[in-house]
Amino acid sequence: MTKFLIYMFESGMCLSLFYLGYIVFFRKETYFNFNRFYLLGSMILALTVPLISLPVDWGNEGYLKETANGVEQFRNYYEHLILLTDPDIAAEEQISQTANRFNELSPQKSKSTDLSLTSILFSIYLLGVLFFSFRLVYLLRGIKQIIVKANVRKEDGIKLVLIKDEVPPFSFLRWIFVNPHILKPEEYEQVLLHEKVHVKHKHTMDLLLVHIITIFHWFNPVTWRIQKSIKTCHEYIADREVVRHGHGLFDYQSLLLSQLISIRSVELVNNFNLLSIKKRITMMNKNKSGRWAQLKAIATIPLMLSAFFLFADMTNRIDRSTILDSNSNEAPYGTEKQKSKINLPDATQLKAYDKDMILCRISLSGNDLFVNDHKCTFNELEKEILNIDLPRDQSIAKKMTVLLLIDKNTKMKDVDKIKHTLRKVNYLKTGLVANLPTSTTSTGSMALFNFLPPKDAKWSDKGEFERNGITVFKIDGTKNKKASDFSKALDQHVRNNKKYAIIYKYDNGTSYSDYVRVVNSVYETINNIRREHAASKGENFDQLPSEEQKVFRKKYPMILTMKNTDID
Repeated sequence: MTKFLIYMFESGMCLSLFYLGYIVFFRKETYFNFNRFYLLGSMILALTVPLISLPVDWGNEGYLKETANGVEQFRNYYEHLILLTDPDIAAEEQISQTANRFNELSPQKSKSTDLSLTSILFSIYLLGVLFFSFRLVYLLRGIKQIIVKANVRKEDGIKLVLIKDEVPPFSFLRWIFVNPHILKPEEYEQVLLHEKVHVKHKHTMDLLLVHIITIFHWFNPVTWRIQKSIKTCHEYIADREVVRHGHGLFDYQSLLLSQLISIRSVELVNNFNLLSIKKRITMMNKNKSGRWAQLKAIATIPLMLSAFFLFADMTNRIDRSTILDSNSNEAPYGTEKQKSKINLPDATQLKAYDKDMILCRISLSGNDLFVNDHKCTFNELEKEILNIDLPRDQSIAKKMTVLLLIDKNTKMKDVDKIKHTLRKVNYLKTGLVANLPTSTTSTGSMALFNFLPPKDAKWSDKGEFERNGITVFKIDGTKNKKASDFSKALDQHVRNNKKYAIIYKYDNGTSYSDYVRVVNSVYETINNIRREHAASKGENFDQLPSEEQKVFRKKYPMILTMKNTDID
């Protein structure tokens, strides 16, 4: 349901953008047919643009990429807010973030309920759709009853419905409804010609299409405004044809002022009140728009491009030149100043990283510690990190990743010194650079992303987890250094427990290779369960956008808590 709410929000925003373009550029021009098709096309485009996926490569720098990143942040923001209307997603996200960012997991007890803001909004939406659907049926039934009661005769391929009620004339599809007894002969001819234009140009089809779209966007005032604007265009077109056929402008405008070409509140036919008749008279007296107005049609191009840029899925593919690999001039473990090559550990649950979102690279091999290309000691590490040039927007800096390029034989005693320093300076997002086991070369272009706990986090033992209704799966790396036989047991534990947490304990002597192996195995187990669950719903988890993956991540969250038992 949240995916549908996101779609409705995006299509509504897209429609508003197109209608704003109509108000600014086209509304006062006399190119009525163009305006008609612009409004119809804008409604159709607004419904389809959010469903379009276009792979676009923005490059690795420049204004376009910065703008694309800004748009992506905006989209993530409103998608996140809409997803939070689902309390299950909100609660699971809170638990997952707590587990990833803290070594303490103290979730609030959540009450499971079938009534959520999402379900309430969706129920209200469905009630609106049903109401306006029945309303459309009621209007169609009313027109049918008029046809049944009246005399119908064919004239020039048009069905003329002669009604006896004293109501103004109107048209619907190939029917023209008119009471000839309340019109003078010259008025009857003008009215008939006016309504024949509506029939010839198939204006009713426009109204039916717009009315159906309005049923599904009934909550959006812009759709109702567009419906009225399209009917206005229809009347402008019919008025122009009547005048072109030689009828006196003054006589015809007098007829309009008597409100004979209208019908009371029937939205499926061409009708107008006095206010709209005044607009029609004003437009008839207006000079025809010139070439400058024709050039305004060019404005449709930036409007459409803006809609696609803002609301289509413009996949921001990572340029391979932005990936730091061993073949580039910028080696993943520093620069030529670091002479010892790092033997990275292996992992399978890796993601490519974007150079623009890397805060710095910290590499460690033996006694060689580097921050980017600056060699330092552990005591100097904090100072080196604080000297890094940061983006002007501090909120962006906090979202950037610190890459850890650490030799697999390094002991966790030294690795935790780096982690402690990062926690101290509040840079908590890390990427554990590793190699895919199937890779024949050490690219260093992939990382296992993880959040560190903040510096004020405290450790919660197994008993505290269980008192909060959370079943704990314990991985003791202090007894089994490789800890390689827990995947099947973890799989069963996660499937059998709705609320769970995973605790991994290691010590100073644990190798970085064993540490990465355990973290990777946990990620692999949880991700495989997510993939299986997504497949049961007909979805490919790995190909879903990040926001849509949350539906499956919230059911099986990554709640991994890690602790070095040799550190108090």
